[in-house]
Order: sequence, then structure tokens, then C-alpha cells
Amino acid sequence: MKILYVINSGKPGGVEQHVLDLTKSMIALGHVVYVWCLPGSIEAWYKDTGAHVFTNNRIRFDIDPLYVIDLAAFIIREQIDVVHAHELKASTNALLASFSVMAKVKITHIHTPMSEWQVRGLVKKLFTNLQIAGYACLINLLATREIALTDSRKKVKIAEGIRPEKLEVIPNALNFSGFDVSVETRQIYKNEIRSKYAIPDDAYVFGNIGRHTEEKGTDTLIRAFAQFVNRHSDKKYFLILGGGGKLEEANKWLANELGVADKVKITGVFPDDVKTKLYCSFDSFIFPSLAEGFGIVLMEAMYMALPVICSDLEVLREVGGNTINYFAKGNISDLVLRMQEQVASAVIDNVPARDRVRKEFSMDGFKMKYAGLYKKLLEAKNK
Repeated sequence: MKILYVINSGKPGGVEQHVLDLTKSMIALGHVVYVWCLPGSIEAWYKDTGAHVFTNNRIRFDIDPLYVIDLAAFIIREQIDVVHAHELKASTNALLASFSVMAKVKITHIHTPMSEWQVRGLVKKLFTNLQIAGYACLINLLATREIALTDSRKKVKIAEGIRPEKLEVIPNALNFSGFDVSVETRQIYKNEIRSKYAIPDDAYVFGNIGRHTEEKGTDTLIRAFAQFVNRHSDKKYFLILGGGGKLEEANKWLANELGVADKVKITGVFPDDVKTKLYCSFDSFIFPSLAEGFGIVLMEAMYMALPVICSDLEVLREVGGNTINYFAKGNISDLVLRMQEQVASAVIDNVPARDRVRKEFSMDGFKMKYAGLYKKLLEAKNK
């Protein structure tokens, strides 16, 4: 079959990684894959898989007529069987384009449910509520399926107005090979990162990887780390924040304001091959998100067998199970307490977390679930 993935992005992130996993999986099964994305570093990701990649202009409006027309013409020309779009603007416009030319299968996927977006300001909240209602109506009328990453995500989307029969639950998965590191190599990577950021060999390092945006809760982590350090000033503790984003400078300012700028190392955007090295430099991983669709980096940290402290979002409990520790979302005092417990426990190898990822989130299972869904929907349409 011919499958088209549509995203309105050109930079690395969780959604883009998800599309990469889908692209690799479907090509491995012999399907022809097309990707519509923005110009940027991820363009090379998809080209390297053997996909047919087309870069386009950013979608300018919630509904962009020129984008819809161009995409509709592309779907007809390439005789696309399955259109699978990701996030709000891409999903909305791809759905309109594919419906207008009667594409066979139309799948959409907003990874973090819209009602959980960290929106501030009364006007923005009202506008977002209108978007939620409008999107649900569009899915119910035009989409073949909307994807939910877990059962809790499905429940939230139903509460947003999407009909249950329109929803399909398929969790994310992890390509294990990228994170299988020998003990010797792990030590080399650890030394490399700690040397780069002037962190002593005998220091304890808390780590996080993610975008610096409101929903990631990075400011909560910085404030908790500052309180933790003040209580343990006699020991060497550091925090590495891997990644960049619109709040990166604000978080640097916050660390400076709290007097821990010398102990908080913010990497900015980093090359793909640095991610595993960062994990190897951490003694434990902290994931303070306020909203998540799934939490790919949580899954990665678990597979690296890191002790993990995570906000108690229902979706993250679905991913982590009883193999990691949780704190009350956004609660600085509770996070400080969990950090103290983590250090005191002296756990360095979280084997149960690694085993859980191997069992529940394998790429083989992911691949077969999506291939099965596409085939089922396509066969139903062709009857």
C-alpha cells in the first residue's frame, strides 16, 4: 500500500521520532511511504529510510486553503491509500484534503490531548476550547480513525467529544538497538559528557531530556533542584537539562536567580548521537511534565535502566507502571522529597524498568499493530 505521513514540523521531537518509527516500520514491511514535512534536520531522517520526502511551507492557519489544495492534488497524483497526519494543523488540513478527494483511509493523531495543553490567558483558553469542539466534530464526520497512545488518552479524547468508535489505541515503541550500550562504552560516554560540562567524576547527576516549553515542567525541576542543593550543600550535585526550546533562556535566568547556575547545565539542541551519551552521564532521570501524550524520553530512560522520578500523570503511570517513582505533578516540595529518597536508596541499575520496556513497548509489536490497522481499514473501504 501507499502511505502518506503529514507533519507540520522540520525539527526533532517526540512526534517526529514517532513518524520516523512508523516510516521505518512500514518500509520494512514493503510498503511505499511518503512524508510531507517542513524543511529542516528531520528531512534527512526520513530520506535515509528510503521514504519519498516532500518539504512544503508551514501551514499558516488552522485551515490553510492553499495547503489543502496542494495536498489534495498530491494524494490524487500519487494514488495514496492511507493518509496519516500528526498534530492539530497537519491533521485538520490533511483530513480536509484527503476527504475532498475521497482518500480511502484518513487517520489523524494529536499526541497530547488538546484539553491538557498548558494554555494561559482567558482568551487563549476560550479559543482552545473552540478548537477542541471543532476538531472533535471534524474527526467524527470525516476521519476513519484518531489514534490514542494509551487507554487514558482515549478517555480524555472521548471527553473532548470524539466518538469511541473513531478511536484506536496503539502505544509508542522504542528501537532498542539505539540504546544498547556496553558497560565499557557507557563509562566512556559518561566521562565525555561530564568532562564537557566540567562535572566532577564523583558528583551525583540528575538528568532530563526534553523541549523547554511550558508543558514540560522544567521550571519545577530547576526550583526543586535548587532547594535540594541548598539542603545538601556539602555534596556535589548537578542537573543536566538536555535540549533547547523557547523557554531555554528563561530557564537559564531562573537557575541563575536561584543561585544554581553553576550546577545546572543546559545543553541546548544537540545532535542525535548525543542523546545516548547524555543518558549514560545521568545517575537518575527526572521527568516533571505537566502534560504528555506518552513520554518517549521516559521510555528511553527506563530502557537505559536509570532510576526515574516522574510526575504522576495517568499516562506516565501507564508507561512506567510500578518500576519508577512518582511525585505530585508540579509539586516542588514533593519532588525534593523524592530526590532525597532516590539519592539515599543508592539504586544505580533499574532492571525492572528496562524489562518493562522490552515487554510492553517493542518495535515489532508497534509495527504489526499499525500495519494491521491500515490493512483492516483499507480492506473495509475496498469492500
